[in-house]
Amino acid sequence: MEIWQHIEILRRPNKTWFFSKDNIEEKINALTKIASDGYPSLIYSLTEFLKDDNKEIRETTSNTITHLFKKIDSKKGYYETLKHCSISKSDIDFYEANFPIEQYVELLAISSLNGSGYIREKAVKKLSQVDSPRAIQFLIYRLADWVLPVRKAALNGINNYKTTNYIDSLIENLPIFEWLQKVERTDLRGIYKDIVEFIASKNRAYVIDNFKKYPDKLRILLARHISSSLRDNSQELKLFLTDKHFLIRNLTINHFDKLGQTEIEQLLNDKSANVRLQTLYCLKDQNGFETTVNKFLADNSATIRHFARFTLKQSNIDFAKFYNDNLQKNNQVIGSLSGLAETEGKQYSETVKSYLKDKKIRVKKTAFLALCKLDEESAYDFAFKNLDSQYLGLRNVIIEFLSNIPRQEVLTKAKSIYETGNYDLKKSMLKLFNKVGGWTAIPDLMIGTIDENENIRQLAFGYIQIWRARAVRLFSTPKQGEINRAKEIFNFVNETHEDKQYFKTNPVDGLDFYFK
Repeated sequence: MEIWQHIEILRRPNKTWFFSKDNIEEKINALTKIASDGYPSLIYSLTEFLKDDNKEIRETTSNTITHLFKKIDSKKGYYETLKHCSISKSDIDFYEANFPIEQYVELLAISSLNGSGYIREKAVKKLSQVDSPRAIQFLIYRLADWVLPVRKAALNGINNYKTTNYIDSLIENLPIFEWLQKVERTDLRGIYKDIVEFIASKNRAYVIDNFKKYPDKLRILLARHISSSLRDNSQELKLFLTDKHFLIRNLTINHFDKLGQTEIEQLLNDKSANVRLQTLYCLKDQNGFETTVNKFLADNSATIRHFARFTLKQSNIDFAKFYNDNLQKNNQVIGSLSGLAETEGKQYSETVKSYLKDKKIRVKKTAFLALCKLDEESAYDFAFKNLDSQYLGLRNVIIEFLSNIPRQEVLTKAKSIYETGNYDLKKSMLKLFNKVGGWTAIPDLMIGTIDENENIRQLAFGYIQIWRARAVRLFSTPKQGEINRAKEIFNFVNETHEDKQYFKTNPVDGLDFYFK
């Protein structure tokens, strides 16, 4: 049954004639179905049933509306979805008298987004009095209302909620202030500053004690406000230093002069490359910095390695030899492999090859990427041998490399892997064929569209669409052998599609135009 049919059920009288059985249960079922399958714009069609004569229908309608209301997933979506709802000022009084407080607050929130300024104003005044954390979000929205009395009512309401009982709710809604200030309908800087002062200054001890319980977005926001007025250097800086988010740890850099050596060492060893780099920048004018930065020549971050080499460019260090020595000692392996490739240390490619056998896939992958720059033929031999690697990350970089060297033996092996491989290997081989493109790859992409697995068929279909778009730029003339194979595969695949009807439209239809 379609949604509109459920709405029609709700519009029927509860009884159709004097002795008939009522249809309350049918209406309840319709509302349940709307809540399950419906969408927020249906609220417009449901508000009239909030005043139904039957209490069960009223409350089920309210629950359904609340459920749909919470499906709205954007700030702009609130007003666009709810502005045309048929709600009057007397309706708001009816909601207050007939619904539990939780449902009443949701209905007030919806009313506060009405197209009528009078309705919004009354809803906002009621939200100011209901003593519910849910009200705060919708009062903040109305701080930027285009009607002055509504803005004033919202401001009074927010002031009512500036108590210690609602600190967490105010914190939770701080991002809305940030968003509203970008709308620029009205200047909220003063109000926002006042709220921040209440949270981060008057109730700072509470915020510090509970800081770790807030989600990342709110912690970052709070940390910026705390950082701008740092008080207890030790406690608050420790809070930043130990946080799990690098943006918060990075705020410590703003107070570098207050840090001891232990804290600086902690930042230099931070798992975030950005934090490590910013710390090095702060230290670059200090005595002995060359000794410090030398430790970062083989950092895992390419940016830091470049910064370290630039800083030490006058120190007569043979960087390629430095990286090779590190590898000989199995020291800073990832950074040293990458650094060796960056400094074109081709004479040390044998050292890199030894790491292709490493048990750690990350090391093996980095060694392969380094070898691609230092010894392409050796990299090719490894890539060809490991084209069917069970490790996706390694397989992906191999495919990227081999797609630029589409030798016939590579394509032949890829076809064999596709024929006997599992789902993941088939996806990878199709990816390779797509990257190779041209006349050599189209037959294998066509074969993918008749695979037993639907997902593989869909993937191949997408790649064929890409091939068609690129075909107009295929300026090279195909070899006769390529044309013959393409025609042969086309005929087989086309016949299969006509028989199996895997797709609504045949994905290879018209491809034979290119093989004439």
